Amino acid sequence: NRYKLFSCGGSGLPAGERMAFWKEGTTLLLVLLVLLDLQPVTGRSSRHRSLRRQTRGHHEHRAYQNITLAVILPQSNTHYPWAWPRIGPALERAVKTVNADPTLLPDHHLTYAFKNSEDKDGICSESVAPLMAVDLKLAYDPWAFIGPGCSYTSSPVGLFTTHWDVPMVTAGAPAVAFYGGVYPSITNTGPTHKKLGKFALRICEHFGWREHVMLMFNDNKVDDRPCYFAVEGLYTELKSINITLIDRVFEENKPPVNYSQILTDIQNDGRVLFVCCSPDVFRKLMVQFRQADLPHEQYVFFYIDVFGDSLNSKHGQPWARGDEDDAIAKEAFQV
Repeated sequence: NRYKLFSCGGSGLPAGERMAFWKEGTTLLLVLLVLLDLQPVTGRSSRHRSLRRQTRGHHEHRAYQNITLAVILPQSNTHYPWAWPRIGPALERAVKTVNADPTLLPDHHLTYAFKNSEDKDGICSESVAPLMAVDLKLAYDPWAFIGPGCSYTSSPVGLFTTHWDVPMVTAGAPAVAFYGGVYPSITNTGPTHKKLGKFALRICEHFGWREHVMLMFNDNKVDDRPCYFAVEGLYTELKSINITLIDRVFEENKPPVNYSQILTDIQNDGRVLFVCCSPDVFRKLMVQFRQADLPHEQYVFFYIDVFGDSLNSKHGQPWARGDEDDAIAKEAFQV
């Protein structure tokens, strides 16, 4: 092939001169290749450096190319479903499993780099997470991002990963706003509030409920606002077929909760109620409802409990607390 390359073109030179030019050209080419191989690799990605190392010659052992995953999650606050103490062990096991099987990623080595998305108060912070994403991008040039595990942090990081054209895999982007094409880099692996809304819509359509539907939820207007975003999914879907909706918002972090006013609102405006709040507040509401002089058979309650927090109660019974209200709470939950 080399002879064809340097002899084509029909130069018309005598064979001896062509051979002399060929030798001189070969020498220059080898010098150039040596110089190129000695150039610094500043600015090149680790993928390019690895590829060059792998092709130096069959006498050397083939170098493994690192595939780095950038992980951004709450490090210790397990109030968040997708915190590192829950996700970390699964991620480490996956990495070990992949690296132990050479047929999964031939000639590659999977690794990860972790950054904490919490601020000094342990809050999953929308100001900390994007800074961590930039640090990881500059330091490791990752192939993909895992996390962040919260809605407010996923938004800015998702915009960055879209700009960088790097995949972002998270279960912490359930809000309706993550649909619609603004965040094409995001793959959501967890439950989404849009699907929750479609489920509620299907229930209402099945039973013919189109009026007096009430969305009742706690919204402390701080942190990740899980009930606000959950109910947003219901509101968006139910509104799409003009179901009459009433919303009732309260704040659990500003006690006492005014159960009397909530029951008045239910009596005036609601018959089908979707409720999102802490398990204790919901139980107290149901006890108050059961004790109230209301036609109980005319009401239906749906408790939004995406991660089954209410099952952490005694013996996995959401109504049970071991107090004097257990009996009436059980009746309320059964009706």
